[in-house]
Amino acid sequence: MREQISQLIHQFEDVGATDVHFIPDNQATRIVCRTTEGLKEQSPISLTHYQSIVSHIRYEANLKEQNERIPQSGLYPLQDSGMRVSLLPSRYGDAMSWRFYRAVVSSEVAAGLLHPIRDLEWMERQTHGCIIISGTTGAGKTTMLYSLMASMAGKRIISVEDPVECTVPGVLQLELNEKAGFDATRCFEEILRADPDWIAFGEVRTAEAARLTINAALSGHVVLFTLHAGSIEEAWLRLKTLGITTEELSVCKKIIHLYREEGVVRCTVEHLRSEVSVGS
Repeated sequence: MREQISQLIHQFEDVGATDVHFIPDNQATRIVCRTTEGLKEQSPISLTHYQSIVSHIRYEANLKEQNERIPQSGLYPLQDSGMRVSLLPSRYGDAMSWRFYRAVVSSEVAAGLLHPIRDLEWMERQTHGCIIISGTTGAGKTTMLYSLMASMAGKRIISVEDPVECTVPGVLQLELNEKAGFDATRCFEEILRADPDWIAFGEVRTAEAARLTINAALSGHVVLFTLHAGSIEEAWLRLKTLGITTEELSVCKKIIHLYREEGVVRCTVEHLRSEVSVGS
């Protein structure tokens, strides 16, 4: 079965897929790939074949048994990279999604998109506050996160990831493990005792994660995190809907918004402090 999974992955890579979605119905399982050019339908597979794939993925990614009927996610191990797997219970069984990890460690990514003085040198001088990397699916948020960590020489950086996608030399990378009790709250408690200059957080998705990152910045650290949003305005709104107040938002200093235009990654950077009036 692992060989069959490998063949499928190569097939999806050939069409430039960043995400793959398996959608079962009462007759077969549709396969839809997300690429830089949009969604691309692939040939469907039988329900029997699909169920065998799901069973194998569950086992390899250490997910619970099917009768749990709850959303689950995990990491499927690959030789040269990783694949994030998520399962959602649907009417015709588990709908499955794959996200391929292709993040690379290279300071050249940040250098190619950001201004050397106004952005990169400015970041090196910061001693506290949040720097946000926003963008839509496949825009390159994680790659930018790793690139910035690699760019900050002479900084003690600790990252919080779920999971760690690739190794950054000189960075202490921590992987969340909620089953073992090492959740985001516990992780941040320990990090703040470990004398970091920078804290990097993989992606803020919940109100808890938003609160932890903002509190870490307020305690005198530079916090770098990614946020799924369609624009700078939507990133701002997302933080507010996650419970961050206007006063707390004043600690957010810069948003780096990534987007794709005709298949090319582009970047818009905006300083935030001038736009936030504390106490308003």
